[in-house]
Amino acid sequence: MRKSEAKTYAKDKGEKYYVPEVPCARGHLMRRTSDGSCIECSRIRETIRTSLNREAYNARKRKERQHKLPQIALKAKQNRLNEPLEKKKQRQEQARLRAIRWRAKNPNHVNTKICKQTYKKSNPDKTQADTIKRRVSKINRSPKWLTENDLWMIKEIYALAILRSQLTGVKWHVDHIIPLQGKSVSGLHVPLNLQVIPAIENIKKGNKFEVMV
Repeated sequence: MRKSEAKTYAKDKGEKYYVPEVPCARGHLMRRTSDGSCIECSRIRETIRTSLNREAYNARKRKERQHKLPQIALKAKQNRLNEPLEKKKQRQEQARLRAIRWRAKNPNHVNTKICKQTYKKSNPDKTQADTIKRRVSKINRSPKWLTENDLWMIKEIYALAILRSQLTGVKWHVDHIIPLQGKSVSGLHVPLNLQVIPAIENIKKGNKFEVMV
């Protein structure tokens, strides 16, 4: 077989890709300099392989990216620190639209529940640590001057969240208006700092606290 001059030239120049003298059987031109494989044909084969076994593909990709996760997280954090305000708003809007589309396709959040249950079974130590951390934060943020009436009101607020979930079929959470573990400010576990809101709103809010002007 005649050696490709274009490949030799690209290799000498240190280029990753080259255009051969003759296209592949499917008519594609761009090839990899390292092994001479057709880029488009490789993409088609990978698409077919992925569609046949999506779970194996996801597992393989997770394994490939595992050692890169700290670097990826650090790079993303640095990029967001230097991100223009307009680009940040655009990214947040895109994320909001993706969330709306996902909720429309998954009204009962079945896949999310399955993933959470699987994670809890696979990581009982982490799950227990998170539960204890949350419980301790409530204890630490519960002042000693709470009266019996205050404790009764707290129980009633949690009972209201359960009742609303049962009546509406939508999950409701008890949210701390000022988060217990906020970055800039931390609130108390007292009745005046509690509100019953839809679970999705509580998850979106996280530990953020915005001062209303």
